[in-house]
Amino acid sequence: LKGSTRLEAKRQRRREGRDAGRRRSIITEAEFLARREAVERSMIVRERNGRTQIAVLEDGVLVEHYVSQQSQASMAGNVYLGRVQNVLPSMEAAFVDIGKGRNAVLYAGEVNWDAHGIGNGQPRRIEQALSSGDAVLVQVTKDPIGHKGARLTSQISLPGRYLVYVPEGSMTGISRKLPDKERTRLKSILKQVVPDRAGVIVRTAAEGASEEELTKDVERLTTAWERIREKADSKKGKKGGA
Repeated sequence: LKGSTRLEAKRQRRREGRDAGRRRSIITEAEFLARREAVERSMIVRERNGRTQIAVLEDGVLVEHYVSQQSQASMAGNVYLGRVQNVLPSMEAAFVDIGKGRNAVLYAGEVNWDAHGIGNGQPRRIEQALSSGDAVLVQVTKDPIGHKGARLTSQISLPGRYLVYVPEGSMTGISRKLPDKERTRLKSILKQVVPDRAGVIVRTAAEGASEEELTKDVERLTTAWERIREKADSKKGKKGGA
């Protein structure tokens, strides 16, 4: 070896990189799926002193790590039976008490108009759908920040392993990242297992999922929605919509 060892090492790494590029092989989709399924995956959860850690391992190698503090608990995704405090037509918004001290805000663009009997072609003004004292089932989309209350939607959606269940929707959406053949297969399965007057948004994780796995996901989310509705109806009956 003559000259700079550092430069020679750099040249050697470049040669190795070029050789690796030449040896790079292209695998088929079937081979990729087979390799992915051959990986042994495990999830480890540890909760201590108000902190939760989640680790995802593939063949014993850490690939994902999440940490959350109890003090950082988010309201996003939670479903509440709230009571409308006041409606501001000029803001196209309603302020809703969800029992968290500060009123949350529901904008007209997040109202489930079909649930209020206001279909397409009809003028959509928030004062036509809501009024002070109304009980409304809402979901938090954004946590409160500073003096601003939480953001709400009355278009409820429940996330699952393979899909997002939209109990009062009618449209089915599928991730564009999935191949056309897989999208067709998933549409065919979901057409049979998703209840009428409900919609779903299919996640990328649904790729390769069996009909049984998709059915279980839909059934679990459907049951969760039924429990939410029953609880909300019972509270409305007992407290007159509170």
